[in-house]
Amino acid sequence: MEDHGADAEHKLTEERLALLSVLQELTVAALDLLDPDKPADDFLDRVAERLGCAVALWFQSDPGGQVGLLGASGLSPASRQLPIPRLLPRYPREPGPLRVELPYPELASPGLVRWSVPIDDAGHGAVPPVSVLLLYFDREPRLPRQYQGMVERLGGVLRTALIHRQLFARTLESERALQHERDFSSTVLDTARALVVVLDPEGRIVRFNRACQEVTGYSFEELRGDRFWTRLLPPEEAGIVELHFAVLAAGLGHEQYENHWLTRKGERRLISWSSNVLRNVSGTIEYVIGTGIDITEHRRTEQERDQTFQREQQARARAEEQEGRSALLAEASGLLDGSLAPEDALRSVAALTVRRFADWCAVEVLDGSHSAQRLTEARSEALRASSSARSVREGQDLAEFIDFPSRISVPLLAREHALGTLTLARLEGSGRYVPADVALAQELARRAAMAMDNARLYQQAQLAIGLRDEFLSIASHELKTPVTSLQLSVQGLMRLARTGALRTSPVETVTHALEVIERQAKRMAKLVNTLLDVSRIHAGRLELEFEEVDLAALVRDVAARFAPELATSGTRLQVHADTAVPGMWDRSRLDQIVTNLLSNAIKYGEGRPIALRVEGDAEMARLEVRDQGIGIPAERQVRIFRAFERAVSSRHYGGLGLGLHIVNQLVERLGGSVRVESEAGQGATFTVELPRYGPHAAPAADPTLHDGL
Repeated sequence: MEDHGADAEHKLTEERLALLSVLQELTVAALDLLDPDKPADDFLDRVAERLGCAVALWFQSDPGGQVGLLGASGLSPASRQLPIPRLLPRYPREPGPLRVELPYPELASPGLVRWSVPIDDAGHGAVPPVSVLLLYFDREPRLPRQYQGMVERLGGVLRTALIHRQLFARTLESERALQHERDFSSTVLDTARALVVVLDPEGRIVRFNRACQEVTGYSFEELRGDRFWTRLLPPEEAGIVELHFAVLAAGLGHEQYENHWLTRKGERRLISWSSNVLRNVSGTIEYVIGTGIDITEHRRTEQERDQTFQREQQARARAEEQEGRSALLAEASGLLDGSLAPEDALRSVAALTVRRFADWCAVEVLDGSHSAQRLTEARSEALRASSSARSVREGQDLAEFIDFPSRISVPLLAREHALGTLTLARLEGSGRYVPADVALAQELARRAAMAMDNARLYQQAQLAIGLRDEFLSIASHELKTPVTSLQLSVQGLMRLARTGALRTSPVETVTHALEVIERQAKRMAKLVNTLLDVSRIHAGRLELEFEEVDLAALVRDVAARFAPELATSGTRLQVHADTAVPGMWDRSRLDQIVTNLLSNAIKYGEGRPIALRVEGDAEMARLEVRDQGIGIPAERQVRIFRAFERAVSSRHYGGLGLGLHIVNQLVERLGGSVRVESEAGQGATFTVELPRYGPHAAPAADPTLHDGL
């Protein structure tokens, strides 16, 4: 019996120790609940593990009866999001600290056993605040009887933890409120529109709000610890302000005054100040606080108020001037619009300008050599009456003899090309030009340039139409001649064939007819190929195949090919191409260049000797074709390389007028250049220079082709 009693006592002791261990473990775990920002889920997971419950819930209600979940173990994330109904009213005889229908699916399993552990019950009432721990077991837990008491003691521990949690939360809230108050005060100080400067009794800056920084351009860190009058005040005011501060710091009264502050950029700002002292508990002055208002703009407003009427008058005058400018532009546009003789229109515009806008107006235009030529000049009545203007002789530039105090010169621009200049000037007493006048002059010049450009485009279009018609006439004539010859030869052969005389006709007759057909077919093919070359060049589809070619050998071959034509015309050809001049070129196009130049020399050489010369150096090859024919007038030398341009009439010389143009285009695509030296009646020398190692860049298509075709 004694052993049995000892065993029972020993077992009871072990249970108590185990109970104490669990309680101690959960009590230690409950210490984490003192932090209000830390959730109670970890603690409830520990409780569920130690007690073996399936679900552990900790609820807390507010005075209004709204229940909140402080922590949970055994709930899914979806269940945690479910809303909890409000706390139901409790009656005095109704047991249990919580009467509410919980929405969690985990609690719907049959046979669950719930333990309810009250933690904080304010007593009976309609809906009192409640804090309760609910433990759910799959079945009635087989726990020692002492565990029930341990759980109740755990409720006391949680009650204490909850009290400390609430106190800690209030403490944190108080600290946050205090910090918020400090931040709010600092924000109010920094967002205040007034200037606030806090100084120590020695006048050193200890606070400098954002408004002060915005006004002065200095940051607080730059001025911290400086006496505020050393950098912020003009030298002539620094001593007076320092005296005011000494009186204030001595506690002798309240100070109000005005002084200037110097900004970082050197600007002066007028500040109206009100200063006070702040004393500590012992009555000693701790800080001097200055509150100021920037009244610079206010003073400026007062000054501007006196100038308002004057500005209104100026605005009215500007409006009238603008109206006059608009009227001038409208009238000038009427003179320029639709005019196909811009020179006459510009003379009228110049006269109009000096009546309303200037004392002198001159229009200069650029000629073909880009030299400025005076187109027209107009003078006002005041300028005509001027003794200085009367002394200027006809043809002299008035601007060189009269010092105009105000002058505008703007370019005449059309499609980004300069066509000339428009110059306006005023005498002393007529007022100076302002930016609005410059804008008017630019607009007037733009409209004048547009009228000039339109007239030139019209003239070019008419010229292009004339060139096109002339080309069509020439092309039809050039094509008609071989076609007619072909038709006659073919018709002759057809007559012989129909009559049966073709078999008995002499061989010479048939051969001659076939030679004529072949010759005229080649002539037609050459004309067609010339037109195709021009079309390819214009479309940018001319392809070059580079290979090593000896220019001297190629020139000798071309000269030999022209032997029959030279013999027919009685022209003697001298070829100086004995030394090889190799280079990277397109053989067929190089042959075409030499052929066209030699054909041109034979055509216009009047049967006189022609010389071909080939030479070169390490970089360039040079071909020279010299004839002693009719020559080319100087004024036509630039035009002969354009499409359909001629130096002579097509009535006396056949051809399409494309040979030299094709030469120029091919030479450019080979990276070289071609030029002509000639005088009327003295023959012509064409010189072609080509880089021996190929072109560096392909040139653009000739813009004149569009007008010619």
